[in-house]
Amino acid sequence: MATTYGKDYVDFDMDFTKHPSHGDLSKVKKSTAISRSIKNLLSTRSNERLFQPDVNNGIGILLFENFSRLTTARLEDAIRYTIEKYEPRARVGNVTVNAKEDQNAYEVKITYMPDNDARETNLEVYLERT
Repeated sequence: MATTYGKDYVDFDMDFTKHPSHGDLSKVKKSTAISRSIKNLLSTRSNERLFQPDVNNGIGILLFENFSRLTTARLEDAIRYTIEKYEPRARVGNVTVNAKEDQNAYEVKITYMPDNDARETNLEVYLERT
């Protein structure tokens, strides 16, 4: 994968806040944009995206499985696959899934390398049944 260290990735802030000086929509840059994209991908269900019905991570179904090592391993694989397939700006390093059985949820820690930065970025996501 080619690196693009000088390239800035810019997305709109999903809170739709105004920039204080010029009043336009605020923007998020670099690893913040990539992290938000990964969070959105992990929360997307099948057929939820208009004009992109094939975006399916398979995570929603796994959240309703019994808590076990197998389910945790399948979640790790599904998360890694989703990021590798749909987020080309990030190279996944490590995915750790911890089951929170008393809360019916999973705590996910993802380490990835943005292709426009030389530093690893850590991301924590909380997945729960909805």
